[in-house]
Amino acid sequence: MKVRKGIAALASGVLLVTMAACGGSSSGSGDGDDTLNVAYHLAPGSLDPLEIPIWQLTTYTEPMYDGVTRIDTDGLVQPMLATEWAFTDTTLDLTFREDVTFHDGTPFNAEAFKVNIERLLAAKESPVSSMFRAVKGVEVTGDHTASLLLNEVDSSLPAALADRGGLMVSPKAIEAGTDLANAEAGSGPYELTEYKVGEKAVYEKFDGYWDEAAAGTERIEIDAVGDGQARLNGATSKKYDITYLTPSQYDAAAAAGLEVEAKAGTWFINIFTNRQRSKLSDVKVRQAVAHAIDRDAICKAVYFDHCQATSSIFASDSWGASPEVTPDYFAHDIAKSKALLADAGLPDGFEFTMLFAAGADPYPQFAELLKSQLAEAGITLNLKPVDINQLSPIYFTEKNADAMLGGGGQVADPGQSLQKEFESGSTLNPSGDAPGGLDAVIAQLRGATEQADRETYSQAASLIAAEQVLNVPLIQPEVLFAVNADTVSSYTPSYVGAYAPTRGITLK
Repeated sequence: MKVRKGIAALASGVLLVTMAACGGSSSGSGDGDDTLNVAYHLAPGSLDPLEIPIWQLTTYTEPMYDGVTRIDTDGLVQPMLATEWAFTDTTLDLTFREDVTFHDGTPFNAEAFKVNIERLLAAKESPVSSMFRAVKGVEVTGDHTASLLLNEVDSSLPAALADRGGLMVSPKAIEAGTDLANAEAGSGPYELTEYKVGEKAVYEKFDGYWDEAAAGTERIEIDAVGDGQARLNGATSKKYDITYLTPSQYDAAAAAGLEVEAKAGTWFINIFTNRQRSKLSDVKVRQAVAHAIDRDAICKAVYFDHCQATSSIFASDSWGASPEVTPDYFAHDIAKSKALLADAGLPDGFEFTMLFAAGADPYPQFAELLKSQLAEAGITLNLKPVDINQLSPIYFTEKNADAMLGGGGQVADPGQSLQKEFESGSTLNPSGDAPGGLDAVIAQLRGATEQADRETYSQAASLIAAEQVLNVPLIQPEVLFAVNADTVSSYTPSYVGAYAPTRGITLK
């Protein structure tokens, strides 16, 4: 893991959530209104935790919902609503806090947990349902103790309970059929007071929250601003305290004197491949694609060296990464790529179509560079721009594309990543299968509760994923945040991906 902090040099750039804390926030402008203003690039189609397709969009749920557990800034599982937990051969036993109340006045207890887990298990089409395959039921064992009943032990469950499936909703709201897509019923440090789909969400501090430090300001406003130039203008004009930036905006942020914090973590960019389409069912074809790509050139041209080339879905310092899958495992080699295509019976190459985020810097540039690189090996890449908020539904849900350029790894536990990305039938595996015996190794990983065993099985699984080229890993970008130190007291980036944490942020 690499962490850097300092004033941005003018010759740099990057993708990702970036934080432009600005003196123009209501607090910094001197009018006394303690509001944290955020400009983010994505907008959720629903605020229901079980309907949110990707981790980044927890930017919008974090203020108002508590998880059973939480992930800290180093990617480790920590207590939240659950104070302790332990596995048996057939259960995951949990003990809960006794001082938590939902915004509607309903107490959080073991019965509330049970209602939420039953709702989760019934949501078969939820993007997070695959994380809880091992769970067959839930049993209340005391006022503030409960057990998840397991088909098999899944050692990634404590981390899964920090994700969307572990965000607790008031049982009163569930019983009443509250439209959680457009409202909230959480127990978090903030209450949702205004929400316009695709535009903005406004939150106000919830008095009596059990952790006073979690609500650092009286109010949070998150604007969904898809236009990168509009976000940048908002940052430099002091409209926003936190602003997502893109690589081409990095110099402008630096010129404005914004401090930049950078952290490399779990996030990676790859080409998701649907092995049921085009010629991508042949592993030699996928290998040819992987070896035709010059990752170092991408880092330099698109990310201004604020990324690392990778052939793995895991960072090199992750305990889940196979030491055999080095960054140059898929070394750029056009001759090898052409030979692999010939061995696959495609001496004249082949073509496939790849979705990418339209108008979302740097994806258009990224996609065009990939197209030109693949062409050198005789591979024709047809590019299809799609609205960034529609990529996941089209590719993962509708399975209506050969490939997609996008990010992954935005979960804390390597076991979760492997299950979500590659296990047969998982949400992020439109191919449906898991060649190379991967399902069996993931099952061993799931059942291992000793860390040494988890490392062994995770590394074995990540090696299979590389050997089979189940997706084509490309780069691991740094997460950059531009921070105006005049108004934001402090900010610690997350190790887990490109979302904008707001809990505990205070303004001067």
